[in-house]
Amino acid sequence: MKEERRRILKLVEEGKLSVEEALSLIEKLDQEKESHEKNWASFSPSILLKKEEKETENPSSEGAQYGQGKTASKLMNWIDTAVKKVKELDLDLAIGSSFDVPHVFQFSGEGMNEWDIQIVNGHVDFKPWSGDEVRIECDAKVFQTESELEAKEAFLKNFYCEMEGSKLKVACEKKSMKANVLVYLPDRAYDSGKVKLFSGPIRGEQLTIKDFKAKTANGMISLTGMAGSKAELETANGQIKCSGHRFETLEAETIHGMIDVSGTGKKLDLQSFNGKIMLNAADPECRTIHCSAATGSVEISIPRDVKTSGELKTNLGSLHCYLDALEITAEKHDSIAKELRFRSNEASEGGLSVFADSKTGSVVLKHKER
Repeated sequence: MKEERRRILKLVEEGKLSVEEALSLIEKLDQEKESHEKNWASFSPSILLKKEEKETENPSSEGAQYGQGKTASKLMNWIDTAVKKVKELDLDLAIGSSFDVPHVFQFSGEGMNEWDIQIVNGHVDFKPWSGDEVRIECDAKVFQTESELEAKEAFLKNFYCEMEGSKLKVACEKKSMKANVLVYLPDRAYDSGKVKLFSGPIRGEQLTIKDFKAKTANGMISLTGMAGSKAELETANGQIKCSGHRFETLEAETIHGMIDVSGTGKKLDLQSFNGKIMLNAADPECRTIHCSAATGSVEISIPRDVKTSGELKTNLGSLHCYLDALEITAEKHDSIAKELRFRSNEASEGGLSVFADSKTGSVVLKHKER
């Protein structure tokens, strides 16, 4: 944010921007940051690991969450605060002795169609296998204990892993325990899958999940070959990488980090406050693409021979639209506001709508390479 402000002030000094234009642009950046940070204002381990029943009972809770929180002035240093908390947590864990506790849970996978994993500190990996059982391999590091026996007892007391009807439930809210979890699931389709962490990465591969959600405050999200109806991916400090996906609807959001998505899908919504967005949309049946960045560039690749229309916008960057049979319907080139409305391949089938914007970066829309 400081670099962007310096850049704007330099343009004022060079006479390329008026004071009014500069103030308007800075205000837009502040509003963009506020809209991202309000969603994470109350982020803490206890809130992260809250029961999902509340969300089910109140479907509008997500919208209400955006309306809560403190004022923007108290949110400007949210990322630094979150990272500081993670470092303090790591420091607390590093003080004193620790013991490694390996443990394996295994259940029958018959009838299971949901899984829910919620951990404060560690990382989660999940993948399919040919077995009929569900296998959870946990390598835990337990701090603030005096012996291996005490560490083992603390692990078994604080690490919850059970089958609740048709749902696998894994949870660990103990801050003095780092749990690295590898989950093997029978290779079949699932109705729901959820992973939430306070600190740590989330990785998954080659699973079909109708409704998938992954959220971490500090860590990357990396998915390969995943499929389903809808995926929601959120991280405050980390990259989001989703390669070869087959989700009909994909939503990805990060405050600090790059987003790199490739695969098929009909509705794609990607947002990053501080980071580049790269989207390689391979599905000719894709209908909606929305990409928004504040301080990073946006690069979108779409299939050829698809009827397409949309709008590209930037404040300080540049706009590039390299589509076949391109017709520009409206264009604006002000010093702090550039817009391009277009349509292309009007004679082709399909109906793809694209909206992409960046406050300070460039926006590029092009066809996939043959």
